[in-house]
Amino acid sequence: MKAYKTVFFILCVFGGLTILSSFFPTEGIQVGGALLEFPSLNAVLAIKDEPLEEDLLVEEPTLTPEQLIEKRMEQLRAARDSEFLSFCQLSPTRFFFPNEDSTFLDPVFEALQNAKSKPVRIMHYGDSQLEGDRITGVLRQELQETFGGCGMGLLPAVQTIGSATSRVETSPLLPHYMYFGSPDFRAEHKRYGPLAQVAEVDGEAVFTITAIGGSTYSHAAVFRRVVVALMGSATCTVSTGETEQEMTCSTDETVETLRLFSANLPRSTSKAIVRVNGNAEVFGISAEGSSGVVMDNIAMRGASGTLFTSIDSRTLRPFFQQQNVCLILLQYGGNSVPYLKGGKSISEYKQNLERQIALFKRMAPKSRIIFVGPADMAANEDGVMKTYPYLPMVVDSLRQAALDSGAAFWDMYRAMGGRGSMTKWVNANPPLAGEDYIHFTPRGARKISEMFYAAFDLYYKYYRFRHGQDPVELPDSVTL
Repeated sequence: MKAYKTVFFILCVFGGLTILSSFFPTEGIQVGGALLEFPSLNAVLAIKDEPLEEDLLVEEPTLTPEQLIEKRMEQLRAARDSEFLSFCQLSPTRFFFPNEDSTFLDPVFEALQNAKSKPVRIMHYGDSQLEGDRITGVLRQELQETFGGCGMGLLPAVQTIGSATSRVETSPLLPHYMYFGSPDFRAEHKRYGPLAQVAEVDGEAVFTITAIGGSTYSHAAVFRRVVVALMGSATCTVSTGETEQEMTCSTDETVETLRLFSANLPRSTSKAIVRVNGNAEVFGISAEGSSGVVMDNIAMRGASGTLFTSIDSRTLRPFFQQQNVCLILLQYGGNSVPYLKGGKSISEYKQNLERQIALFKRMAPKSRIIFVGPADMAANEDGVMKTYPYLPMVVDSLRQAALDSGAAFWDMYRAMGGRGSMTKWVNANPPLAGEDYIHFTPRGARKISEMFYAAFDLYYKYYRFRHGQDPVELPDSVTL
């Protein structure tokens, strides 16, 4: 065959594939028991023309997860001493800020420094990676150790998943609805509140709140203040075994919105009994300190982070307006990764998350938002556990969604090692991730939490330096 014919044939093949990729349904075509899929043109071009950042990083392939974690921590320690500029440009554990604004977190640090006189709230939303207070618990302990505060934060009225720091016992058994997970647990309305779940009280309900943090989470092991978030007509009392007092309502009782009943306890305690009498919807009970940092662990099994704009704003906005929320962490993406098959679906997910971030910015305009991307995830491919093929693209899309929306981003996927790292974390001894190749073990959750907090603390150290609070030595090349 002559050369021009060969070239013409190749061009025809590529032309046909381009037409097919342009019109082939992104969800695939079901043929009998098989699903036929074809990559979209956008996905093909993205993979070809935009090399993933992880492909530009050189990691020692022989490092164990523990060695990689130690390498990350060494980089953080070195950056604290003299290499901050290099860290901000190159480190996989750095924060990405909108418009590369190095002062983005300054309002958070200022609020934290004033927390002993004006309590602040940090809300950590996420999917099942947060269950059991595993990641949040470590961050809360560090923050309360540094800036004061105690307690476990906002707890569900009906606790369906165990926690390392709290136990909620509810009597009698109450109707309880969640806006995440199985549709079987949904209510006929959208009044779910800041935890995206609600319990209905008709008569009297008793909630026994117990702090069980122990020495690991010593600051969460006691609390000094109780707050009940509800809507309806009800009275609340709280007792600690020593005293019983009626809780004061912080808003107009005639307004049909979420209201907060609060009571300062005579002294720190690890247990309190809350009684709610009336007809009301209870959105959560907070066990917290009267000063310092309050940090909420809000784990939503199966959630993709796209539900907040559908919740009745009367049960959301008042909470954010009345609480001094300085920081919101959004940790989502993992539950969507298996179902995002190309550029179109990833773009739609990005746009949906941008709407959620915009909602939080409207409800809490003075707070800062950090989006934490998903961890590496692996699935069986021809008998081998491999990273989901579109996960790196999803991570990059989430980072862009955060930055475009005026939020910061922390890349958990690349911080833990990037492509293939989940398999290494599962095979570590002891294991750092579970055999589902999705979730961290408690040990792994602590490692990733410590890495995140070390990066956060590094930026705080340089905030102090820029404000003349610490004599940190910097090289001449660093400009802040």
